[in-house]
Amino acid sequence: MINFNRGMEIVLYALLNFLPYLILALYPFRNSLRCPKTVIVFFSALILMIQIGLVLWAILFFPAGKGLLSALSTAIYFIFYFWAVKAHPGKLLFTLLMLSNTADFVVVCSKCIEGRIFPAMARQYYRWSFSVVMAAVQALILLPLFVYIKRIYTKAVEKEAGHLAWRYLWLIPATFYLIWFHHLYGSGKTSLEAALMPSHSIFLFCIDTGAFLIYHIVTMLVNEYDKNITLEKQNHMLSLENLQYDYLQKKMMETRKARHDMRHHAVVMEGYLQDEKYEELKAYLTGWLRTLPEDSTAIFCHNYTVNLLLLYFAQQAKERDIDFIVHASLPGETGVAGNDLSVILGNLLENAVDACAAQKSKDRRIVFRGKADRSALYFTIDNTMEGELRRDKEGRLLSVKHEGTGLGLESVRDIVSRYGGVLRTEQKDGVFCASVFLNM
Repeated sequence: MINFNRGMEIVLYALLNFLPYLILALYPFRNSLRCPKTVIVFFSALILMIQIGLVLWAILFFPAGKGLLSALSTAIYFIFYFWAVKAHPGKLLFTLLMLSNTADFVVVCSKCIEGRIFPAMARQYYRWSFSVVMAAVQALILLPLFVYIKRIYTKAVEKEAGHLAWRYLWLIPATFYLIWFHHLYGSGKTSLEAALMPSHSIFLFCIDTGAFLIYHIVTMLVNEYDKNITLEKQNHMLSLENLQYDYLQKKMMETRKARHDMRHHAVVMEGYLQDEKYEELKAYLTGWLRTLPEDSTAIFCHNYTVNLLLLYFAQQAKERDIDFIVHASLPGETGVAGNDLSVILGNLLENAVDACAAQKSKDRRIVFRGKADRSALYFTIDNTMEGELRRDKEGRLLSVKHEGTGLGLESVRDIVSRYGGVLRTEQKDGVFCASVFLNM
């Protein structure tokens, strides 16, 4: 039977081994919780009680199954974490495995130090001496780690860009975890004996230091990738402004030319009137009207960004002898940021114009359809093309301009995923179809 003091030792150990790491794991995703924080606190307390119960069960009834019960406790913790946080699974796995490696190192290091200060008590499990040493080690390791997570790591996981990268990045801490696990449990000694050996702590310190450097590099690369995406969006917005400026400049120049030539046309038409040559005047007037600049004030849709892009690419298509057909019913406000719309449509329409321009056939056309309702935004862009598209093993389109996947489509895919949407691309009967669905 466990007395009160022994029970408090177990409770203290469970608190130190659970609460700090839960705070570190939840902090980067504090704005992505699936339910109110009070509910998270309640279930956290419940899991803490379960962990204390498993420790008591291991001591009283199942001493040989400490490893199995520890694995069960970890599984419950993982399930709770994935339920509590709404984020990409790769980000969650990366965070959990990174903190698991840190927690394991803290335990081994604490046990090794306890063995030097309290050699007799170090042979026992969950004693107060171990909790005191572990609290000191945690203060040295976890406080700087929290500052790092707050200032740098949180910025990386809060970014919505690079979902494809997070599918695989979690394998990095997973690999280090396997190395750590093999070194500690594959040595032929018990975990307690291995933890008490200073050589094991030194080796694991080197492993964790190298792992953290790699984690830091990954974090910085993710942040840099997001900066590039942000710059690309800004460039698209600047391109839109330049498009508007060039378009207005062109129309102003055409208007000035028309006004300059108007007096010459007036002289000729006045002569026809004086000579009463009305048929000739009618023919001359008809011909002159054909030479006037097109009235391009017609609006494709009421959304400023989309309309400007459609006007620009309609002109690009006209210069390349490509039929450009638009069926758009879009409001001024769609719930989707203008810079996101410019990246999505700019890339897709540019790809469509390039594909049509590369055709040898004269049957070249682009059909744009856009529609919005209260909850979603829909786009389809169909363009004729020649040849077959190439895809990688995961089904992503490969670029025809360079090696690897198309960067434009990857940017589109990242933005679409941020809105909980869908991007589909397919080729059928000489037509490439790109469909976009965005939740507003």
